[in-house]
Amino acid sequence: MNFSRCTAPLIVTIAAALASACGDHDRVVLRDPLSLPPSTCRPCHDAIVTSHALTAHARTSAPASAATILGDFSPGKNVLRTRSPLVWFTMDQRTDGSFQRARDVTNAIDQTERFDIVVGSGRRGQTYVFWKDAILYELPVSYLTAAHGWINSPGYRDGSVDFSRVITTRCLECHATSFIAERTSTGLRYGKEFQLGISCEKCHGDARAHVAWHNAHRADTVAHDIVHPAKIDRDRRMDICAVCHSGGRAQRTASFTYRAGEKLDDFLFPHPDTATALPDVHGDQVGLLRLSKCFRSSPNMSCATCHDVHTVQRDPDALSAKCLQCHQAERHRPLTRGETIALARCATCHMPVQQSHALQINTATSQDAFTMRTHRIAVYPRNTIDATR
Repeated sequence: MNFSRCTAPLIVTIAAALASACGDHDRVVLRDPLSLPPSTCRPCHDAIVTSHALTAHARTSAPASAATILGDFSPGKNVLRTRSPLVWFTMDQRTDGSFQRARDVTNAIDQTERFDIVVGSGRRGQTYVFWKDAILYELPVSYLTAAHGWINSPGYRDGSVDFSRVITTRCLECHATSFIAERTSTGLRYGKEFQLGISCEKCHGDARAHVAWHNAHRADTVAHDIVHPAKIDRDRRMDICAVCHSGGRAQRTASFTYRAGEKLDDFLFPHPDTATALPDVHGDQVGLLRLSKCFRSSPNMSCATCHDVHTVQRDPDALSAKCLQCHQAERHRPLTRGETIALARCATCHMPVQQSHALQINTATSQDAFTMRTHRIAVYPRNTIDATR
């Protein structure tokens, strides 16, 4: 799960200031939104569409429902208590939907909001957002899979009630295929036409011309008018992943402007100092991979060397087999007495699980960091490696 810490954006304030010059209705991104659902691709790519639907990318956002919300609504398990006995949250399922209710006795707060959209595949957890005046806000309670329970949403202060965190377009860009942002006389608003989850067009570009051509030329087996990531140069191939996996880069253009195959630096500014700053394990997998000797020494290496985004891949030992395509076990450094090489566990030692310094969960008793597997392939000190992961 990619829990993005989304704070109220400057763009909302700027849009409000500019609204009078933009009329009553002005789309922020003039490009047509990516709009074709995966079902459009199924007639020719049935197996790929079926397997992709099970991936974390496809499930990174969805309409909120009893089926998509993983948290437990049963009595006794539907309450999140905080360090203050006078502040608590209750999650309720009703016939008209699911809701979060916050109570703060001291400040006389009793607020209830609906679960409208689920964000996160559920592998690590989920957070939830709600609609209000055509703007999306984050609910203060999320779900952590490892704990099988409700938690404060990432970055939220325990013991407080806050329903005001705006979900920015940049957050949505990495958890949805398309959203339309519009400037109105009252500020920035989101349209109700959107496509949740990361769908085919996110990595293959606008497919309308491709679908039209092949519907009209069904005997033609050569792909037309579509981006095939494996057939473009490495930098452009990496950019497709980097739009969401290269950390908090500042924007040159509005979110949802970039299309697969284009140069990402035209849409996002590079990091200010990649030479000295070590990218965080949360969110900048591309930056970490680029620091790896494997990447620098392998002209064709990219994210797709190890990852097939069309299938579920969660076993690091299975992914370690990719290493043995280039590295011979017999050439591994000499071992000290009593050591053995776990040939199928390259990632455990050379891509260890590390704590994120960018993401934290505040609970009633502690402040906990998320852990994620680093994508900087290297030799790490033994005392920094958890051999069980």
